[in-house]
Amino acid sequence: MFVWSKRFAIAALVLFAVLEAFLLSQTMGSGPSGIRPHTIQYILANYSLLVVWVFIWMFDQAKVRGVNVWPWLLPFALAPLPTLLAYILFLQRPTRAG
Repeated sequence: MFVWSKRFAIAALVLFAVLEAFLLSQTMGSGPSGIRPHTIQYILANYSLLVVWVFIWMFDQAKVRGVNVWPWLLPFALAPLPTLLAYILFLQRPTRAG
């Protein structure tokens, strides 16, 4: 887990928020989409499988560290990337010996 730097994870969260704000501002207009339906299906299939794979990785990391992953399920279902980055920051916290 120490491969991830905290600065990188925080910068990725900020970049994600900026990109989301930009994309949301672009969708406010009315007009037809230039994206073909089969492209959208391909993106959704890849995204769905990636989400499953990342949650399995999160479950494995939680099991190794003795942390409960189930409270992270609902936020992960709603916003996978920010939840993953927050989870990485959460796992990098120093643990108390005891």
